[in-house]
Amino acid sequence: VPYNLFLLPIITGYLILTFSLLFKYNLQRLSRNRILFESVGIGILTVTFGFTIRTVLEFFYKPIISKTIDFLQFVPIEKPDYFWTVIISCIIGLIITWLSNKIIRKKYKNDEPIIWAIRQNGDEIERLFKDSVEKGFAMQITLKNNKVYVGFSETIPIPQKTNYLTITPIISGYRDSETKRLHITTDYFKVVEEFIKDIEEQADENIDSIHLNTDIIIKQDEILSASVYEQKIYDRFNKPSE
Repeated sequence: VPYNLFLLPIITGYLILTFSLLFKYNLQRLSRNRILFESVGIGILTVTFGFTIRTVLEFFYKPIISKTIDFLQFVPIEKPDYFWTVIISCIIGLIITWLSNKIIRKKYKNDEPIIWAIRQNGDEIERLFKDSVEKGFAMQITLKNNKVYVGFSETIPIPQKTNYLTITPIISGYRDSETKRLHITTDYFKVVEEFIKDIEEQADENIDSIHLNTDIIIKQDEILSASVYEQKIYDRFNKPSE
């Protein structure tokens, strides 16, 4: 078997890594060498699967391989040994990938493959945002400039796709540069209520047609700390001095 024939399984392995919902979201975090290694591994498995099918077919009906090769002789290219076995193996691998994607999209939610990838390779921030979406708890995000946002995440971030994260804040404030005590300065619920009240006073405005977007986009590199926010714990640590 000529060595250049092995390029086809490697390319097929890379295509499977890139397009399969089981692998594509993990691909973002892998180095180039690791991606090449994974592509070679999947390519080897694909060809092994193809040769296994060939062996089984030959066992039950030996002439099927020779008849198939004779049928494909019309293709006007030089065909080395096992050429069609490798080609058909790669095609079968891509078809299985396409079918598995169809099954996953039909059986699971759109963000389920992203959740699988974060569970396997996600960092602490990505896992916190994922849990906020799944469990509905609020997060406390402290930035390097001491600005603090408390809010929820509505979207699960794709691992390493972007360096920016989105949070829907409910309150915000800052930490004292010396004591690190949290001071709340903005209550977004009150701001929204006041905004709606102002609109209601204007008879020409339709409230249903207005979409309020208070989302904050945060650069992940600017996050100093992140944790689950518990109002009871905040109240305990911030009791007014008697």
